[in-house]
Amino acid sequence: MRIAVVDTESSGTGPEDRMIELALVMIERTRHYTKIMWGHSALHDEGPPSSADAFAIHRIPEEARQGKAVPRSMLDQLKDVEVVVAHNASFDRAMLRRTATWTNGLPWRCSLRQIKWRKENISFVALSNLLDHYKIHRINAHRALDDALGLAKLMLHSDHSGKLFLEQLLDTGDLNQDA
Repeated sequence: MRIAVVDTESSGTGPEDRMIELALVMIERTRHYTKIMWGHSALHDEGPPSSADAFAIHRIPEEARQGKAVPRSMLDQLKDVEVVVAHNASFDRAMLRRTATWTNGLPWRCSLRQIKWRKENISFVALSNLLDHYKIHRINAHRALDDALGLAKLMLHSDHSGKLFLEQLLDTGDLNQDA
């Protein structure tokens, strides 16, 4: 089974805003192992400049993404996955579908909403908090590749019952499609 962990950085959170960075981390799951295979990210120049609030989070200068596009080959990797995982998947799916509309129909799972964090005695479920709690280090928080890789590593941690968070997520079923 191929599982894609996705994270996007965006120019803002409004309907006119667009993805400015995409990260894709691929997990392979077999009967014998579950492991992270590879990760890649790409900047994307589409839509408006980042709002001041968005820039304060991701710190990606406009010049860095000028003229860049997520390679088609990277997007095509999503066509062969059984599941797409994101933290706050509704947001990442909305940003990604503005560039590649077909991605909305993929089987998405949301680690924010579909994992029972309260059973783990965790009430603040921001990705940064979860990664800190499970001692998963990132060099650049709020950069797509570091966040996606951090989430992939988190999915390979076990919950209170000994089950991988990824397994818990896979058992929940697809996230409802956004309009």
